[in-house]
Amino acid sequence: MNISIEKPTKVLNWFLLILMIAFMAGLFLSEWQDNTSLLQLEESVVKNKEDHLVMEIPLRGSSSGDAPLPLAWLMSFPNSGTSYTINMVMKVTGRNTASNYGSESQGEDGMSVDVFAKNGTGTAAVIALNYAKSSASGLAAGASNQQAGPPFWISPKSRTLSRPSKGYILTKTHCGSRCQHCSVSDYVENHALFLQHCLEGRYNIKDNKGILTEKLGSYDKALVKRAVHLIRDPFDNVVSRFHLHYKHLVKKNRTDQVAAYPRTREGFRRFCNDEGKHYNNEEKHSKFYADVFETVKDVPCHADFYRYIQWHNLAFTTTWDLNIPSMIVHYENYTDNFNKTKDALLEFLGQDGIYNAPAFVTGKTYREYYLQEEITALHVMFSKLALEKTWYSTKHYFV
Repeated sequence: MNISIEKPTKVLNWFLLILMIAFMAGLFLSEWQDNTSLLQLEESVVKNKEDHLVMEIPLRGSSSGDAPLPLAWLMSFPNSGTSYTINMVMKVTGRNTASNYGSESQGEDGMSVDVFAKNGTGTAAVIALNYAKSSASGLAAGASNQQAGPPFWISPKSRTLSRPSKGYILTKTHCGSRCQHCSVSDYVENHALFLQHCLEGRYNIKDNKGILTEKLGSYDKALVKRAVHLIRDPFDNVVSRFHLHYKHLVKKNRTDQVAAYPRTREGFRRFCNDEGKHYNNEEKHSKFYADVFETVKDVPCHADFYRYIQWHNLAFTTTWDLNIPSMIVHYENYTDNFNKTKDALLEFLGQDGIYNAPAFVTGKTYREYYLQEEITALHVMFSKLALEKTWYSTKHYFV
């Protein structure tokens, strides 16, 4: 009797094929689950440009609602509308804003109140996890605590303000390259140093004997997620900085200098002339002034215009490097289109406007402090030294 093995062989082949399909399906499902888990892990962290991953740990409780809100820098060359912008946002929203500078924050004990400190005092509970890619496990972690320090709540004892519960915490920073009455070597700086200054500020802390001591602190750039970039007419900005200097002279009772440099056009030009003479030789031999020195050497306070240009160049470079959204607010927009400017700013910050805004005082313009040929010389200086974005944002001041 002939026994055919063809039929049993076909059955076996079909059986093996089914087993193989099931095995492949299992591998696919396993890989899909692994990829899903990896995706979920990646979504739980924020990746910055240096391949560091930062996880924000809840500060004041166990719920996710207690996690710190991200910061939105208020970046400003001094005297370009910083105080009004901070005050307006607080008045309209009924929420606190913050500052890098502890002198603007005073708690019940006389010390600055840290935004990220647990229960308002002590060490901040923000943990930065620096992950490095590994060929074996994929992730390796190390942690470092964010110590108590900037930023600090402005008006922390106010009974009319509460902490922001959504959006971004508007945080004042003047960054670097902004000194007055200083040599070229003191104010010319690179992007890395400028960024460092954007992240730091001085504050008071009690030592072991209970004596207030000033310290310099900083925070992780990963906490900064947005930036508001203030820009004011450079002529008004520079004269306003002189006015602030005059105010400090009066406060310090420097009667001789107050008499020598009154708060007038003549006092301003005399002050700038003396400053120019003091630093003339250094500027003349500085490579940083090589293209513009002969053009602007006789322009009143030309060094402050140099600092203004460099500051805005570095501010734009910093927000580009951090890869964060940036909103430009021109000071004159508070006069020309107040409501639109206010509403756009609040939307950018993710904050609600509830109350009326404080009045904005107009008329602080000082173009008449300069001669036309001096304005023309500064136009040339800007066109040579300003980055394209800085020039685009300021060229209308020379029309």
